[in-house]
Amino acid sequence: MNQMTSTLRLCTLSAAVMAAFALGVDDAQAHRDHGGPLHQDQSCETWLDGRPERNVPPRCRALASQLNQVRRATSAFFSFDVAVAAGWDAFISPCVESPMGGMGYHLANIEQLGNGIVSLLRPEVLLYAPTEDGSMEFLGVEYIVPAPLWASSEPPEIMGQSFHFNPGQNIWALHVWIGKPNPAGVFADWNPEVSCEFAPPPAPPSAD
Repeated sequence: MNQMTSTLRLCTLSAAVMAAFALGVDDAQAHRDHGGPLHQDQSCETWLDGRPERNVPPRCRALASQLNQVRRATSAFFSFDVAVAAGWDAFISPCVESPMGGMGYHLANIEQLGNGIVSLLRPEVLLYAPTEDGSMEFLGVEYIVPAPLWASSEPPEIMGQSFHFNPGQNIWALHVWIGKPNPAGVFADWNPEVSCEFAPPPAPPSAD
């Protein structure tokens, strides 16, 4: 496959994911599409808050270590401008919320989104919520694999967590709340502490 064909394929796949997110979903559909079960050890949940691994019980230490690696890799992205400059510069959703909580904006690295590779330290998407003063609050990350790029009959996995399939966007996905604590769980889809209260209203439709 030559470089031009690879680039075209990446752009086509990324554009398809972006278009699906941009269409939006109603609250009930969003809950169905994002609500797949995850194989999460709930007994470890209280130990996954960023504390040093040496202070974590042995059964939870490997997971805590991986989460802390992701925290370190994305620590600069508490600054929205730094994230954009680093290549996470494409909004692929409006600000997303539901009765279950919020997800915020999905800010993607298009190259990462289109390569089909699950990389611990390079998540495809960063999650941000708008704040009252107009700045962006870093919430966490989302790992995404477009379904056409995943040939296995088993879902992708990272940190021992299975991705779930989102038919609305035709992707495999996993949220990880490393920026803003989530009382529903670090791998839960919705964060009840997140809302789109301060998101600007959608632009009116063009008259053209």
